[in-house]
Amino acid sequence: MSRLKFIPKSTKPKFSKELLSPASLLTWLGLFLLWLVSLLSYQTLMKLGNVLGILIYKISPHRREISKINLNQCLQLENDKLEELVKLNFKATGRGIFEMATAWWASDKKIQKISTKIINEDLLKDSDTGALVLLKHSTHLELDIRLLSQYFPLTGMFKEQTNKAINYTMIRARNNYVRAALTNKEAVKAIKWIKAGEFFLYAADQDYGMKVSKMIPFFELDAATVTFPAFLSSKDIKVIFADVSKIEDTYVIELQCLESSKDEEVFLKDMNLTYQKFIKKETEAYLWTHRRFKSNEGQSIYPNWSSREKRRAKRRAKQKGN
Repeated sequence: MSRLKFIPKSTKPKFSKELLSPASLLTWLGLFLLWLVSLLSYQTLMKLGNVLGILIYKISPHRREISKINLNQCLQLENDKLEELVKLNFKATGRGIFEMATAWWASDKKIQKISTKIINEDLLKDSDTGALVLLKHSTHLELDIRLLSQYFPLTGMFKEQTNKAINYTMIRARNNYVRAALTNKEAVKAIKWIKAGEFFLYAADQDYGMKVSKMIPFFELDAATVTFPAFLSSKDIKVIFADVSKIEDTYVIELQCLESSKDEEVFLKDMNLTYQKFIKKETEAYLWTHRRFKSNEGQSIYPNWSSREKRRAKRRAKQKGN
């Protein structure tokens, strides 16, 4: 089936009474303020992002510690060099909040003014088949998707957010620059879309749990690595890595085709090596605050975050009650 004829059905945001609850109203106020600030120039937003990042660094001890542990484990950094990179990582996180706002609400005209460069564009531009398009969890991931959509028609997968107002806003915004999207529970439908010719975005660099993963080296440390890309590769579906790294104020998009393999472990090792290569292009702007090695056996290398676990337990109990 031609990509031009296939029209994937997008997930539409559903407005419910829950979105008008007192807790959601506070989120709406925050989103309104973020939208208002997003009207400023891109250069001003990046300066504000640096300030916001330092503030987040100071008030988020748990995230700060997770970032330190990951950077120390993966890059063997210590003392002053480690602390310096952690601070740069939080500055990038602060900028990422405004880059997300830019992706959600900026006009095409404003997006087109952002400096971009693309390498190996033909890997997707001249393709007459669908492909799984791998992304990395950069701090500017949302803007990465918006920038990629300027070059290619895209579909993709997303994880529903626990905050209903943010989830509604995210889906509604993405529907303006992504052809259609599925939740992370619709893998079978994703395969059908790719076979129908879609370029399907997927980030395979987080710990999604051992039910869907296999232990594969990531920066020479075993890490739960999702097997979905390897499964598609074994079915002769093309897998393309689309990296977006910000180099000297230019978002450099680089495409690379991953070699197909019927051997799951061989493919996943190559995939993780590719992730490592592109993470190192802009090390400070990777999502180091994610607990990448949380599924590893033995005692956790991450600090206990009791308040977060209590919130999650409360949320799971509420969902079970419904």
